[in-house]
Amino acid sequence: MQDEIAYMAGIVLAGFVVNFGLRALPFLLFAGSGRELPRWAERAGSLVSPAIIAALIVYSYSGLAWKTAYPYAAGALAVGLQLWRRNPLASIVAGTALYMALVGCCGCSTARSTIELDAQNPFVRVTTAGVFIGDRPVRPEHVASYLEDLDVPKSRTIHILLAENVRDLRQARFLMGCLAKSGYTRPVLVTKRHAESVAVGKRKPRPVQPQQPNRRSGAPNVLRPAGRK
Repeated sequence: MQDEIAYMAGIVLAGFVVNFGLRALPFLLFAGSGRELPRWAERAGSLVSPAIIAALIVYSYSGLAWKTAYPYAAGALAVGLQLWRRNPLASIVAGTALYMALVGCCGCSTARSTIELDAQNPFVRVTTAGVFIGDRPVRPEHVASYLEDLDVPKSRTIHILLAENVRDLRQARFLMGCLAKSGYTRPVLVTKRHAESVAVGKRKPRPVQPQQPNRRSGAPNVLRPAGRK
Protein backbone atom coordinates (compact mmCIF):
# COMPACT_ATOMS: atom_id res chain seq x y z
CA MET A 1 0.00 0.00 0.00
CA GLN A 2 2.79 2.42 0.88
CA ASP A 3 4.58 1.64 -2.38
CA GLU A 4 1.44 2.50 -4.35
CA ILE A 5 1.04 5.79 -2.48
CA ALA A 6 4.67 6.70 -3.13
CA TYR A 7 4.30 5.76 -6.79
CA MET A 8 1.20 7.93 -7.25
CA ALA A 9 2.81 10.81 -5.36
CA GLY A 10 5.85 10.58 -7.65
CA ILE A 11 3.64 10.74 -10.75
CA VAL A 12 1.81 13.81 -9.42
CA LEU A 13 5.09 15.51 -8.48
CA ALA A 14 6.67 14.80 -11.87
CA GLY A 15 3.61 16.17 -13.67
CA PHE A 16 3.65 19.29 -11.52
CA VAL A 17 7.34 19.95 -12.15
CA VAL A 18 7.06 19.50 -15.93
CA ASN A 19 3.89 21.58 -16.23
CA PHE A 20 5.13 24.39 -14.01
CA GLY A 21 8.53 24.41 -15.70
CA LEU A 22 7.03 24.72 -19.19
CA ARG A 23 4.81 27.58 -18.09
CA ALA A 24 7.60 29.41 -16.24
CA LEU A 25 10.24 28.97 -18.97
CA PRO A 26 9.05 31.88 -21.20
CA PHE A 27 9.07 34.28 -18.24
CA LEU A 28 12.58 33.21 -17.28
CA LEU A 29 13.91 33.60 -20.83
CA PHE A 30 12.34 36.95 -21.63
CA ALA A 31 12.17 38.54 -18.15
CA GLY A 32 13.56 41.99 -17.53
CA SER A 33 12.64 45.49 -18.63
CA GLY A 34 15.41 45.78 -21.22
CA ARG A 35 14.58 42.57 -23.07
CA GLU A 36 11.98 42.53 -25.84
CA LEU A 37 10.05 39.59 -27.12
CA PRO A 38 11.48 38.35 -30.45
CA ARG A 39 9.34 38.82 -33.52
CA TRP A 40 9.16 35.11 -34.21
CA ALA A 41 7.81 34.56 -30.72
CA GLU A 42 5.16 37.25 -31.20
CA ARG A 43 4.18 35.74 -34.55
CA ALA A 44 4.01 32.26 -33.06
CA GLY A 45 1.96 33.54 -30.14
CA SER A 46 -0.60 35.08 -32.46
CA LEU A 47 -1.04 31.73 -34.21
CA VAL A 48 -1.37 29.54 -31.12
CA SER A 49 -5.01 30.32 -30.37
CA PRO A 50 -6.31 29.78 -33.95
CA ALA A 51 -4.30 26.56 -34.22
CA ILE A 52 -5.76 25.21 -30.97
CA ILE A 53 -9.31 26.10 -32.00
CA ALA A 54 -8.82 24.53 -35.44
CA ALA A 55 -7.47 21.33 -33.86
CA LEU A 56 -10.45 21.15 -31.51
CA ILE A 57 -12.90 21.64 -34.39
CA VAL A 58 -11.27 18.94 -36.53
CA TYR A 59 -11.15 16.54 -33.58
CA SER A 60 -14.80 17.19 -32.66
CA TYR A 61 -16.22 16.82 -36.16
CA SER A 62 -14.09 13.83 -37.14
CA GLY A 63 -15.93 11.51 -34.74
CA LEU A 64 -19.48 12.51 -35.66
CA ALA A 65 -21.98 9.81 -36.57
CA TRP A 66 -24.68 12.17 -37.85
CA LYS A 67 -26.28 11.29 -41.16
CA THR A 68 -27.78 14.72 -41.86
CA ALA A 69 -26.24 18.15 -42.28
CA TYR A 70 -28.50 19.87 -39.77
CA PRO A 71 -26.33 19.31 -36.66
CA TYR A 72 -23.46 21.08 -38.39
CA ALA A 73 -25.60 24.23 -38.14
CA ALA A 74 -24.28 24.67 -34.59
CA GLY A 75 -20.74 25.12 -35.86
CA ALA A 76 -21.88 27.30 -38.75
CA LEU A 77 -23.85 29.50 -36.35
CA ALA A 78 -20.85 29.98 -34.06
CA VAL A 79 -18.55 30.84 -36.97
CA GLY A 80 -21.10 33.18 -38.54
CA LEU A 81 -21.73 35.07 -35.31
CA GLN A 82 -18.02 35.42 -34.71
CA LEU A 83 -17.40 36.83 -38.17
CA TRP A 84 -20.37 39.14 -37.89
CA ARG A 85 -20.31 40.41 -34.30
CA ARG A 86 -16.73 39.63 -33.26
CA ASN A 87 -18.09 38.54 -29.89
CA PRO A 88 -16.63 35.21 -28.68
CA LEU A 89 -19.07 34.93 -25.78
CA ALA A 90 -22.14 35.30 -27.99
CA SER A 91 -20.73 32.87 -30.56
CA ILE A 92 -19.94 30.21 -27.98
CA VAL A 93 -23.27 30.53 -26.15
CA ALA A 94 -25.38 30.50 -29.32
CA GLY A 95 -23.51 27.58 -30.87
CA THR A 96 -23.65 25.55 -27.65
CA ALA A 97 -27.37 26.25 -27.19
CA LEU A 98 -28.18 25.12 -30.73
CA TYR A 99 -25.99 22.05 -30.29
CA MET A 100 -27.74 21.03 -27.06
CA ALA A 101 -31.15 21.60 -28.66
CA LEU A 102 -30.25 19.33 -31.58
CA VAL A 103 -28.89 16.62 -29.31
CA GLY A 104 -31.76 16.78 -26.82
CA CYS A 105 -34.74 17.42 -29.07
CA CYS A 106 -33.85 16.05 -32.48
CA GLY A 107 -32.23 12.82 -31.41
CA CYS A 108 -28.86 13.69 -32.90
CA SER A 109 -25.82 11.91 -31.52
CA THR A 110 -22.11 12.61 -31.66
CA ALA A 111 -20.99 9.04 -31.02
CA ARG A 112 -21.81 5.75 -32.61
CA SER A 113 -24.14 3.64 -30.55
CA THR A 114 -22.85 0.35 -29.23
CA ILE A 115 -24.84 -2.80 -29.81
CA GLU A 116 -24.77 -6.31 -28.46
CA LEU A 117 -24.56 -9.11 -30.99
CA ASP A 118 -24.13 -12.11 -28.74
CA ALA A 119 -26.81 -14.74 -28.29
CA GLN A 120 -27.80 -13.50 -24.83
CA ASN A 121 -28.50 -9.97 -26.15
CA PRO A 122 -29.84 -10.31 -29.70
CA PHE A 123 -29.99 -6.92 -31.38
CA VAL A 124 -32.01 -8.06 -34.39
CA ARG A 125 -35.46 -9.51 -33.76
CA VAL A 126 -38.01 -11.23 -35.97
CA THR A 127 -41.62 -11.08 -34.76
CA THR A 128 -45.05 -11.49 -36.30
CA ALA A 129 -45.10 -7.69 -36.72
CA GLY A 130 -41.90 -7.68 -38.77
CA VAL A 131 -38.15 -7.24 -38.31
CA PHE A 132 -36.84 -4.99 -35.57
CA ILE A 133 -33.42 -3.56 -34.76
CA GLY A 134 -33.70 -2.90 -31.06
CA ASP A 135 -37.17 -1.31 -30.82
CA ARG A 136 -37.09 0.16 -34.31
CA PRO A 137 -38.95 -1.60 -37.14
CA VAL A 138 -36.93 -1.96 -40.34
CA ARG A 139 -37.22 -3.72 -43.65
CA PRO A 140 -35.20 -6.96 -43.86
CA GLU A 141 -33.14 -5.69 -46.79
CA HIS A 142 -32.05 -2.63 -44.77
CA VAL A 143 -30.64 -4.52 -41.79
CA ALA A 144 -27.26 -5.11 -43.46
CA SER A 145 -26.77 -1.42 -44.26
CA TYR A 146 -27.64 -0.54 -40.67
CA LEU A 147 -25.00 -2.96 -39.38
CA GLU A 148 -22.47 -1.52 -41.84
CA ASP A 149 -23.17 1.99 -40.52
CA LEU A 150 -22.35 0.71 -37.04
CA ASP A 151 -19.04 -0.76 -38.31
CA VAL A 152 -20.07 -4.31 -37.45
CA PRO A 153 -17.46 -6.67 -38.94
CA LYS A 154 -18.86 -9.03 -41.53
CA SER A 155 -17.04 -11.88 -39.85
CA ARG A 156 -19.19 -11.51 -36.74
CA THR A 157 -21.97 -13.91 -35.93
CA ILE A 158 -25.29 -12.04 -36.10
CA HIS A 159 -27.74 -13.60 -33.63
CA ILE A 160 -31.36 -13.02 -34.62
CA LEU A 161 -33.98 -13.45 -31.91
CA LEU A 162 -37.00 -15.36 -33.19
CA ALA A 163 -40.22 -14.61 -31.30
CA GLU A 164 -41.96 -17.61 -29.78
CA ASN A 165 -45.23 -16.97 -31.64
CA VAL A 166 -43.54 -16.95 -35.05
CA ARG A 167 -44.54 -20.04 -37.01
CA ASP A 168 -43.74 -18.90 -40.54
CA LEU A 169 -39.98 -18.74 -41.03
CA ARG A 170 -40.05 -17.26 -44.53
CA GLN A 171 -39.38 -13.73 -43.27
CA ALA A 172 -36.49 -14.93 -41.09
CA ARG A 173 -35.00 -16.87 -43.99
CA PHE A 174 -35.38 -13.86 -46.27
CA LEU A 175 -33.56 -11.71 -43.69
CA MET A 176 -30.75 -14.23 -43.46
CA GLY A 177 -30.51 -14.28 -47.25
CA CYS A 178 -30.24 -10.48 -47.35
CA LEU A 179 -27.49 -10.56 -44.76
CA ALA A 180 -25.62 -13.23 -46.69
CA LYS A 181 -25.81 -11.23 -49.92
CA SER A 182 -24.29 -8.25 -48.11
CA GLY A 183 -21.39 -10.30 -46.76
CA TYR A 184 -22.75 -11.24 -43.33
CA THR A 185 -22.50 -14.97 -43.85
CA ARG A 186 -22.91 -15.99 -40.21
CA PRO A 187 -26.49 -15.14 -39.17
CA VAL A 188 -27.94 -17.45 -36.52
CA LEU A 189 -31.54 -17.73 -35.33
CA VAL A 190 -31.98 -18.03 -31.57
CA THR A 191 -35.08 -18.39 -29.43
CA LYS A 192 -35.87 -16.63 -26.18
CA ARG A 193 -35.13 -19.78 -24.24
CA HIS A 194 -31.65 -19.96 -25.74
CA ALA A 195 -31.05 -16.24 -25.31
CA GLU A 196 -31.85 -16.39 -21.59
CA SER A 197 -29.71 -19.47 -21.04
CA VAL A 198 -26.23 -19.04 -19.66
CA ALA A 199 -24.91 -21.89 -21.76
CA VAL A 200 -25.99 -20.51 -25.10
CA GLY A 201 -24.47 -22.36 -27.99
CA LYS A 202 -22.86 -24.99 -25.77
CA ARG A 203 -23.87 -28.51 -26.58
CA LYS A 204 -24.39 -30.91 -23.74
CA PRO A 205 -21.86 -33.72 -23.79
CA ARG A 206 -23.29 -37.05 -24.77
CA PRO A 207 -23.14 -39.75 -22.15
CA VAL A 208 -20.40 -42.24 -22.77
CA GLN A 209 -21.12 -45.91 -22.38
CA PRO A 210 -18.84 -48.88 -22.90
CA GLN A 211 -19.38 -51.04 -25.95
CA GLN A 212 -19.78 -54.72 -25.46
CA PRO A 213 -16.65 -56.66 -26.39
CA ASN A 214 -16.60 -58.48 -29.68
CA ARG A 215 -16.83 -62.12 -28.77
CA ARG A 216 -15.44 -63.30 -32.11
CA SER A 217 -12.36 -61.08 -32.27
CA GLY A 218 -11.90 -60.56 -28.55
CA ALA A 219 -11.28 -56.83 -29.07
CA PRO A 220 -11.22 -54.67 -25.90
CA ASN A 221 -14.09 -52.37 -24.98
CA VAL A 222 -14.21 -49.06 -26.84
CA LEU A 223 -15.84 -45.98 -25.31
CA ARG A 224 -18.23 -44.33 -27.73
CA PRO A 225 -20.80 -41.53 -27.27
CA ALA A 226 -24.31 -42.76 -26.72
CA GLY A 227 -26.53 -42.59 -29.78
CA ARG A 228 -23.63 -43.08 -32.24
CA LYS A 229 -23.32 -46.44 -33.92
